[in-house]
Amino acid sequence: MLPNERLKRICDLVNEKGSVRVTELSRLLNVSEVTVRRDLELLARDNRLQRTHGGAFSVQPVGDEITAPELIRSHRNVAEKRLIAQAAYDMINDRDTLFMDGSSTVNELAKLIAREDRKRLYVITPSLSTVSALADCASVSVIMVGGEVNYRMGHVEGTLAVESIRNMRADKCFIGINGIDQSFGFSFPRLIEIDLKCGMMQASRRSIVLADHTKFGRVYMARLNRDCDDVVTDTRMRDYDYGWLTERCTVHFADEREQRMN
Repeated sequence: MLPNERLKRICDLVNEKGSVRVTELSRLLNVSEVTVRRDLELLARDNRLQRTHGGAFSVQPVGDEITAPELIRSHRNVAEKRLIAQAAYDMINDRDTLFMDGSSTVNELAKLIAREDRKRLYVITPSLSTVSALADCASVSVIMVGGEVNYRMGHVEGTLAVESIRNMRADKCFIGINGIDQSFGFSFPRLIEIDLKCGMMQASRRSIVLADHTKFGRVYMARLNRDCDDVVTDTRMRDYDYGWLTERCTVHFADEREQRMN
């Protein structure tokens, strides 16, 4: 592979996965780690990716809005989302009241709730997909948040939805997020959804963020101006320093939990 072809391939992989490690690129491209690091430095200087100690993140403009339809979003990183959902499910107790937002990872949790044996749950959600997933679950009572329906994103949103949340309380809330950054904290590309997520967190005894590893190191326009109690992610990235985050909340690595159980 010619150098320019290799650089393009690295960019494609980083943008596709959100983040990649030097060791992974070395294996996929069949070149040395020294070569990969040199290529990453070149690409970082051209602002085509964001360099980290152990790899690289994609460069995402902070104002970019996630406009992919809900059906497309639900098919991304499915294995990671299901792993996270299983770990999150173990945080739920019988008789809990839960806020669940419209993110695709939280929807995987809803599907798991429908299949498993937690009893007498109350789920409050703006998500059409979550309502559908729990339709035949006799042990779960579902409250649909009122508001303006966004069919493309698969949920309701807007002022009415935020006001509905403010008038309720829950034991736990589960929300998805798009960016987790040491300097900026939790962030999301759509301003209209931030108030709803913040409202769920404020109205819950325990707030839990579900985010796969590709969300770390990313920054988006709208900051979630609240700290959460827990973050559940799929795996611990090598060479990423989680110290700043563990000072603010408890971080759960779903694959490590699965290994302990096996």
